[in-house]
Amino acid sequence: MTVLVAYSPAAEGREALTTGITEALLRKTDLLIVNVGRGHHDLDPAEMQELEAQLHTAGLTLMIESSVLSDPGDAVIQIAQDRNVDMIVVGLRHRSMVGKLILGSTVQRILLDATCPVLAVRADRL
Repeated sequence: MTVLVAYSPAAEGREALTTGITEALLRKTDLLIVNVGRGHHDLDPAEMQELEAQLHTAGLTLMIESSVLSDPGDAVIQIAQDRNVDMIVVGLRHRSMVGKLILGSTVQRILLDATCPVLAVRADRL
């Protein structure tokens, strides 16, 4: 059993990670982080140390994966299917009305195309 977190070094990615850690601990399962940051798929060393520290505190081991696919949504879906994950956790950010209309985003692709449950969490909670 595995919980996959679609992670980016932004507020929504950090919220997804926090929720993913909680879900993995509740389900007593592994946590897999997939970096979905725009541009490149490698995290800088400081970000990696922060991830390792946060997971170590929670009693989890850092497992991070990336894909050769250029579209982050496709990468998350492919990895989720390949690894047969039980749940995907993805972070949302506030969007304007126009932004909601044009939600051709990574999150929309994951929500519509994933073959497992997806938990979407907001980074800007009220």
